Amino acid sequence: MKLNLTTFFITILFVLNLQAQNSENVTRVLDYSPAPGQHTNRLFPTAAMSNTKEDVVQFAQNTLVNNKGMLGLGSFGGYIIVGFDHSVVNLKGEYDFKILGNAMINGAEPGIVMVCQDLNNNGKPDADEPWYELAGSEYHKAGTIKNYEITYYRPNSEKPKSNIKWTDNQGNSGEITHISFASQATMYPNWIKEDNYSLKGTKLASTVYNDGTFKLPALDWGYADNHPNNENIEKNGFNIDWAVDENGNSVELSHIDFIKIHTAQLQEAGWLGETSTEISAVIDLHPNEISAGISQNQTSKNKLKIISNKNVLKVLHESQILEISIFNMQGANILQSFNTDYLHIESISHGYYIIRVKDSEQKEYYQTIIIN
Repeated sequence: MKLNLTTFFITILFVLNLQAQNSENVTRVLDYSPAPGQHTNRLFPTAAMSNTKEDVVQFAQNTLVNNKGMLGLGSFGGYIIVGFDHSVVNLKGEYDFKILGNAMINGAEPGIVMVCQDLNNNGKPDADEPWYELAGSEYHKAGTIKNYEITYYRPNSEKPKSNIKWTDNQGNSGEITHISFASQATMYPNWIKEDNYSLKGTKLASTVYNDGTFKLPALDWGYADNHPNNENIEKNGFNIDWAVDENGNSVELSHIDFIKIHTAQLQEAGWLGETSTEISAVIDLHPNEISAGISQNQTSKNKLKIISNKNVLKVLHESQILEISIFNMQGANILQSFNTDYLHIESISHGYYIIRVKDSEQKEYYQTIIIN
């Protein structure tokens, strides 16, 4: 069976229209939890938006979506989780997204970057959906601590501007200094009602030094807010191929749906205060790229997603699937299945194809895919 030319070109135009809707910029902030720091309850978030967690996330949404402003993550472990209006495709051998901050020469405040897939297609990262760290230049170095956990404590004293005490799972303790020009009464997050809370992640070794002026040198590659924004992509770009699991093993991801960034160092630079990763933009470098690993019909309430490995292509959909068909770019139907949600694709050559899915509601979905 062949698609007629009219249907074929309508399909192509439909796909191009879908692709044009993809934003290169973040469209959602799913969580924002800055650690104590000189800007917490003052700028990131503001005092007026720091009383509840809902306000804090809304502040981040208002600030970061469409690159309207900048967000700070506070001391070690403070984090943000963002998403796009589409999945970010992993193009092998290429940088997939970049992150902008406010780093300058000898003013780096690196953040660890992690990625996650929306395996159940519900639009949020769930507890059973694993996060993978993008292993940067420091990942295998001796001073890097995996599974580091720090606990911050609400000041016992009612005295304004008290330092924030902390302990960690390495047997250490210390304080985050409430520096003189930080005008808020406390750096302990207003929205946290408990008297202590913990944050965790990979911790990088301290790099700050003082040669008459405090210096925060940049790391080589693979971290947010690490190099100035005008540096080339090798310094501010991120490749999904760098993803590793909790044991440090490389993982193959066709795409990702969520990005998490957390402050990676626990250090202070004198009167400058604590190291705090700042984020001004997260940008998909190829927002209109399509992969066999992920496909979404963005115009329908019933979202369509496709995941695959080298042998099987599976369709995740809210309604029962009646038919799956794959056409080559000349319109010939080369593979088809009925009343199943998967296709065996090991016999298909690498390249671009069109997939059509029909569901029990008599709706049809078209999308271009790459089988690689």
